[in-house]
Amino acid sequence: MGLRFKTTCRVMLGAALISAMVCGRAPAEDLREVSHTQFHGEMVRLEQAVAACKAAANGCDVKDVSTDERVKAEGNAPGFVMRWEWLQTAIRDASKAKADQRVKSMGFAEQHLEELAAESTATDLSGGDAEFAKARDQASQVLARAEFDRATGPTWWERQMARLGVWLGAIFSGVGALGEYAPWLGTLLEVLFYLGTAVGILFFVRRAFVRQRLAISLSAGAAKAGAWDKEADDWATLADSCAARQQWREAVHCLYWAAIVRLEARRAWRHNPTRTPREYVRLLKPGSPQQGALRSLTQILERVWYGLRDASDEDYQQARSLFDGLGETQQTPVGNA
Repeated sequence: MGLRFKTTCRVMLGAALISAMVCGRAPAEDLREVSHTQFHGEMVRLEQAVAACKAAANGCDVKDVSTDERVKAEGNAPGFVMRWEWLQTAIRDASKAKADQRVKSMGFAEQHLEELAAESTATDLSGGDAEFAKARDQASQVLARAEFDRATGPTWWERQMARLGVWLGAIFSGVGALGEYAPWLGTLLEVLFYLGTAVGILFFVRRAFVRQRLAISLSAGAAKAGAWDKEADDWATLADSCAARQQWREAVHCLYWAAIVRLEARRAWRHNPTRTPREYVRLLKPGSPQQGALRSLTQILERVWYGLRDASDEDYQQARSLFDGLGETQQTPVGNA
């Protein structure tokens, strides 16, 4: 027995195992039956179809590929099932591929067809072999076990993942080939890496300076707020002085401006001396304690200052209570003006 024939037997046995594992114990398929002679003629026709696809993309027609077929046993030559899905996929992909990829793919298909034809011819000439028959019987016994009763082929998802793996492999292999055709690519990537690093360092340095300027600005803002608080305290002291002389109208007026200055120190609004008292009220957050306190204080001011009505110690004490309440609550600005 020649070494080539042993290899042929192993290949055909492997094909039989894979086919049985895919199909499991499913009912017999309705395959087209052909003789060994017809199978050899079919191989010649398929080689011509592959050669046509290799020459031009418009020559790649999947319809030229045979459907799966069952080669009948003749004499001592065993029968077998031949599936052509691999060739259909190869020709379908080649019709959409570039010229060099199509030639390469069809070259592999030609080589595989030649191997199949050689193995089939060697099997026909040998007239079968006892060792192959024994191996076939052993494979049949293995496939008859219970664990192969529900054997199924790969799912749609598994087929898509396999295609994805092939695609990723082609990409990475293409990157390696690109390095051979473009040796300058490594230097370019190195320069881009260093430039990106420099830009990142500049970005973080700039953020550090911005934070530093912000800290300085907040310090200046705190100093300014301290000046506003001092002015508010001066207005409140003046109000107490007027109240001591029972000048209630002037005392209420001073308390009102002490409240305005205090709210400006809390950044409730931007300084603008042209606003009216009611405009100040509308600038505060609606429904907030600050707005309620300033509205009540504004009403007292309008009655005793702009309304020219007599004021009393009760009016002053009420205004003083409202002013002190502004310092106990935290101001929340509305964000306008």
